Amino acid sequence: MSVGTIALKVAIVGAAYAFAAWVSMQLAYLPDKSSLIWLPAGVALGLTYGWGYRVGLLGAGLGVASVVYWVWGKWSLALLSAVPVMLQAGVGVWLLHTTHTDPRLKHWRDVAKFLGACALASVISPLLNTLLWVEYGIVEPRDWTLSFLHRWMGDTMGHLVAGGFLLVWWSDWRMRKRDYITLLGLALLCAGAVWLAFYLPRVTLLPAPAMSVLLPVFFIATFAYQQRGVTFIILVAVMMLAVEAAHWKTAQPIELREFVFGWTFIFLVFGTLMAFAGPIAQQREYLHQLEQSRQELERALQQAHDILENAPTVAMQMYDEQGRILFWNRASEQFYGFTKEQAEGKTLDALIFTPEEHEEYLRKLQEVARTGQPAPLKEWHIRTADGKERVILSSLFPIRYGDQMRFICADIDITELKALQQRLFQAEKMESIGRLAGGVAHDFNNLLTAIIGFAELAQGRLPENHPVQSDLQRIVEASERAAKLVRQLLGFARKQLTQPQPTEVNRVIRNLLPLLERSLSEMVSIRLRLTDADTTVLIDPSQLEQILLNLAINARDAMQSKGGGILTLATERQHYSAEQLQTEVEAEALTPGEYVCLIVQDTGMGIPEEVRPHLFEPFFTTKGLGNTGLGLATVYGIVRQNRGFITFESEVGIGTTFRVCLPAWGHKATNSAESQGQTGVSAPLQA
Repeated sequence: MSVGTIALKVAIVGAAYAFAAWVSMQLAYLPDKSSLIWLPAGVALGLTYGWGYRVGLLGAGLGVASVVYWVWGKWSLALLSAVPVMLQAGVGVWLLHTTHTDPRLKHWRDVAKFLGACALASVISPLLNTLLWVEYGIVEPRDWTLSFLHRWMGDTMGHLVAGGFLLVWWSDWRMRKRDYITLLGLALLCAGAVWLAFYLPRVTLLPAPAMSVLLPVFFIATFAYQQRGVTFIILVAVMMLAVEAAHWKTAQPIELREFVFGWTFIFLVFGTLMAFAGPIAQQREYLHQLEQSRQELERALQQAHDILENAPTVAMQMYDEQGRILFWNRASEQFYGFTKEQAEGKTLDALIFTPEEHEEYLRKLQEVARTGQPAPLKEWHIRTADGKERVILSSLFPIRYGDQMRFICADIDITELKALQQRLFQAEKMESIGRLAGGVAHDFNNLLTAIIGFAELAQGRLPENHPVQSDLQRIVEASERAAKLVRQLLGFARKQLTQPQPTEVNRVIRNLLPLLERSLSEMVSIRLRLTDADTTVLIDPSQLEQILLNLAINARDAMQSKGGGILTLATERQHYSAEQLQTEVEAEALTPGEYVCLIVQDTGMGIPEEVRPHLFEPFFTTKGLGNTGLGLATVYGIVRQNRGFITFESEVGIGTTFRVCLPAWGHKATNSAESQGQTGVSAPLQA
């Protein structure tokens, strides 16, 4: 703190002390200016406690010296009188700190410690200054006891009134504007009551009519503002008493018993009201904390409700013990297609569960209620409001809602995850089958080479008309058919040696069209819908022909049971982004870019649902004996070998559409294909 700041605060304390002394002397009735209410003592105590010993004591000393010199005109007396006052203020503050008195006086123990410190400290200045004034002849020796008693009573009251006001308001002075207006109104009522005390027919200094007005004002201030209200209204009452006494003494002397009655009244009122104010303040603080706790609880509940309501990917519901829906969040509306209004108050068998599933769900609720533990995670296959089938993973746990049990259910939609798991399983299975088929075909091919070689060698050693020649020829023919089967297996396993080259898909289709027309039934007509865009891809032309023939023959077989149909061959050029390859094709390892798509569409019987997962497995067939089941498996292997993908759509009774997409020919595609075409390495493909 700077010297200038200290000097300013010392001057403020001195001025406050001098003003309080002028007010208090209006109530003085002894020749030595003794007053039963000496407010400067409280000013010195309160400001010393607030601003510290250095500022408070220096300011109090300055104020005492100025007041004594102004009244008695003696500098020596003024300077000597300042010492006991400074000592009294310092001892009073020390007692408050030592006894750990809360300056807000919110508890009766703090009020008691404050009253004791005020009474003890108030002995110092009256005793020493009374003896000093006897020496200066201001107080007669025979009257020093009376002077000391009244000075002690005055300093004690000053500590209570002015000191209590400063201590309480120093630590907590902020209020709303309307509270200050209310206090001003109470001060005006108090001033009116004091005026009645002097101008109505008087029995004492405070007649009954004045008390009847003052006491309600005091109690209103106490209940409304507790310690601040008590100290404020008492200070206002004392100051108004001083002002009125100054006018009244000029007209009629005031008797000592009237001053004593007023002192006693103020002392008792202060003590009583402060005793009331403590519990009221504690009750108000308790109610305030209770209200804060209630608001915090409401905010917490609202936050929890908002979290549950706005959870974007988790469908949250609350159920009672009968399974009735009590809460249904937005994600539940999106998952199941039923609005909050449609769902709340109903049970799940009216929405998404069958009666059997609902019974099972109720058993789970009862088990959770009995054990108090969350239920194990469970997958439910449900049907939404729009008829779609979904798979959800559901968790169920209990909560206490008052004295009742409630159940929170959290659901996540795992339909796509389950489909992805199924596709991954299928891809892993096809990969395993491909490795097995490749290994078997490789070893079998070595055996066939030996069989065919030795059979041809035997044919060459025997005459042409030898009876064994026909048997050897059958061995060679059977072995060649087996070799063709091996080549198909190697194609599926992507272990064929190929010679990829830029091949235009449209040209291959047109060149192969006469062969297709001869191979298909007369009841099957072929339609072309070829794009004008460039359809060049990097592939062995014989492999592309094999893809087209296998798909066309499968389409012919699918349409034979219907007596014929239409086979549509189409081509497209389409750009696939990484997102499309991942979400539409589920082949995230493929390279984004331009793809040329060969589309083979028939109007046959379609593929049944139970057959579709096994469609590309080798040796799987629905055509009975005599069919190897390697046609689509071979197509699958060729497409994967050339870093493409194949998808299909089918509707029973309507037809099937196969879409084979291969990377469009380009510089980047050339490098990629050339580096992998001979090795047979390719990315996983999802069908």
